[in-house]
Amino acid sequence: MKNRNGIFWGLFLLLSAAILVVSQLHLITYTFSFWTIIATIFLAAVLIKSLVYFSISGTVFSLAFLGILYAKPLGITAIVPWTILGAALLITIGLSMILNPLLNRHRPWMRYRKAFTRGHRGPFFSYEYKSEPDMKTIDEPDVDVYVKMGNSVRYVKSDDFKTAKIDVNMGEAKVYFDHVTVKDTAIINVNVSLGGAELYIPSNWNIIKGVNNNMGNITEDGVRNVDEDSPDVTISGLVSLGNLKISYI
Repeated sequence: MKNRNGIFWGLFLLLSAAILVVSQLHLITYTFSFWTIIATIFLAAVLIKSLVYFSISGTVFSLAFLGILYAKPLGITAIVPWTILGAALLITIGLSMILNPLLNRHRPWMRYRKAFTRGHRGPFFSYEYKSEPDMKTIDEPDVDVYVKMGNSVRYVKSDDFKTAKIDVNMGEAKVYFDHVTVKDTAIINVNVSLGGAELYIPSNWNIIKGVNNNMGNITEDGVRNVDEDSPDVTISGLVSLGNLKISYI
């Protein structure tokens, strides 16, 4: 995680230096307002973070918003904003279908990330998939849930729960952990892109939050009842243009 943060800040500082040098050389003749510069810095940070964390939706939509922001100097005012946003959505879907199976094979580091990143309300994009849910019960210590353009409900049962990997891409997943026993520690890794995931967690678990938020929405519901005997459970991963809700039951 520290290495990923180092890459992010390194690229961000290099890009900032490039913008500074170009502006001082007067190679850019277009005049930018203060708020345009602020928005550019924010979108550039989102773009770099999306590239570092292999987020397709974050990368495509941050480029789309930059295109909308600089439509006039780029000469593309005729296609903003809806044409660009529509194209960004189609590109995201297409690239996700092609690249996500490959990217998921190279994301083992996401299971063990423990740094805390606070989620914020008010996502740029909210996705909700309506369909008849696919319901299953999983009785294993290691759980793997993969939802793509669907709606799934999973009931986890285990006397010695260890890990769970939950990948949601343009769909919706609900995972219940109320019939689970954690003897020591456990890790739940969540990767949500253009979709939604809801985790139903026992209120007596000591939750360690390590979820990175990329233009998504992360919320909590319910009352926690943690004591000295509560097991430590880490929830890590990435929410990109999606929703994650943690409900304590």
